[in-house]
Amino acid sequence: MTQKPLEEEEIRLFFSDIQSLPVSKVLIQLEKENLAIGDRVLVQKLQLTVRGQEKIGIIGPNGIGKSTLLTKFQQLLSAKREISLGFMPQDYHKKLQLDLSPISYLSKTGEKEELQKIQSHLASLNFSYPEMQHQIRSLSGGQQGKLLLLDLVLCKPNFLLLDEPTRNFSPTSQPQIRKLFATYPGGLITVSHDRRFLKDVCSIIYRLTEHGLEVVNLEDL
Repeated sequence: MTQKPLEEEEIRLFFSDIQSLPVSKVLIQLEKENLAIGDRVLVQKLQLTVRGQEKIGIIGPNGIGKSTLLTKFQQLLSAKREISLGFMPQDYHKKLQLDLSPISYLSKTGEKEELQKIQSHLASLNFSYPEMQHQIRSLSGGQQGKLLLLDLVLCKPNFLLLDEPTRNFSPTSQPQIRKLFATYPGGLITVSHDRRFLKDVCSIIYRLTEHGLEVVNLEDL
């Protein structure tokens, strides 16, 4: 059996009706904190302030702890009642329920009008009707990525955490993905190796090192 390619065709999605948090509202305040996995300290003396509508990019070498830092942010933000958090993990399987169909996964009420809306969205993302009914585990990486993007759009979060959001998407899709997040009215923190994505979407970029976070000049990317 031939494996389906990870790359898919271009996407067309946009966020609407997002209730953004106030620009000046402090969501995260880290003061010389360590980042660790168990007893192993990855990063020392983390300092960072995150406000309501900031778009922050994080870069750094593999294994330094970028995904671990995102998990820390997820824990901090999930505890705040005013935050509706959207998360796109690097490993899609951490969020997707692989035994469900795309329609079942996206449906919250099961009502006819909602199901029709979901089918319309999936069709616009080039899902065939049989693919809408198949288990998510049978979809390509690109389709699974589009499913996660659509889930974010439908849930209307006011803050996003994104771990390598452009992986598995074809070059044709990249401009739409950059536009989707560049025009997103809420705040976000993203880990990415995609320099073009970071430049187009983020207002500030940090490099994670074992000594903390350091600001990166956008022109140096």
